Amino acid sequence: MAGMAASDGPTIPLRHRLAAWWRGYDASEYYAWRAGAVSTPPKSMEDLMPALPALTSVDHARARTDVLQRLFGAGYTTPGGPEQAVEIVKPLGLTPVHSVLDLSAGLGGAATAVAQRFGVWITGYEMDPELAERAASVVATLKGGDHVTVRGFAPEGFSLRPKSFDCVVSRESLFEVGNRAALLKEVHAVLKDWGQLVITDYVLPVDGEPSERVRAWLDSEDLSGRPWSRAEYERAFAELRFDVRILEDRSVEHRRHIRDHFARFLESLDGSDKLAEDPAHRAALIAEAERWARRAALLESGELALYRFFALKPEAAG
Repeated sequence: MAGMAASDGPTIPLRHRLAAWWRGYDASEYYAWRAGAVSTPPKSMEDLMPALPALTSVDHARARTDVLQRLFGAGYTTPGGPEQAVEIVKPLGLTPVHSVLDLSAGLGGAATAVAQRFGVWITGYEMDPELAERAASVVATLKGGDHVTVRGFAPEGFSLRPKSFDCVVSRESLFEVGNRAALLKEVHAVLKDWGQLVITDYVLPVDGEPSERVRAWLDSEDLSGRPWSRAEYERAFAELRFDVRILEDRSVEHRRHIRDHFARFLESLDGSDKLAEDPAHRAALIAEAERWARRAALLESGELALYRFFALKPEAAG
């Protein structure tokens, strides 16, 4: 995540710049202390940090969704924005007659962008209960929101009417699912014959155990499983008899989106910002900065990749 804010120098990771900003210290002095270049910490740093009040789950959820939308745009919880949302689904060749199931709806931003561009109706589901709870109120404020619904779901035991959708979309969410094979089987079932599937997901570069840094990242996001490798995805598609047409590494682009969003965000900060005043928003900001800094670092090192898969469900023989 180096180089996101030119004023702080090109070698200071974003999470340290944000931590310094939060605590009211010069970023270069704070980072020098954290990196061990100087032995004396910034004066009375811990004493000067404001005590955080006890936060309710409502405080946390509201702050988190506010921060995500400040980082990535109204209705968005991941980087890329409307242009990326539309670009990802272009292989589907969507028209208003297509029915679309979105299994990573978030707060509805990407779905509404697709609905606006192609005139489709989208049924959205979101695994994260905090996002799912607030999605309806956010979608109602977005252009194209009248074509999108979002509700919560649990991947375990998820079931819909067979052959009820023309297209299924999932963006950077399946790596969080414990029984990915079972969910993909259900996706196959809900697709009509010649239905289409687009998945973007984090994958490991090779089969086998993830690196120590990937395991640390998974622990930080409280995930007990691990991402599949590209080869594991290919085997799962083959077992379900999907016809895979695109396997595309989009890691460089995804890392650029992360960098650009955080750079714009940092440029927008000032001393009167709500995020600088409210403890819940500050805590959410630091958590998201750490989350995306870890992901970007793993993408840069090659220990993790982001792939797009596009596949068709051929008509069953006979």
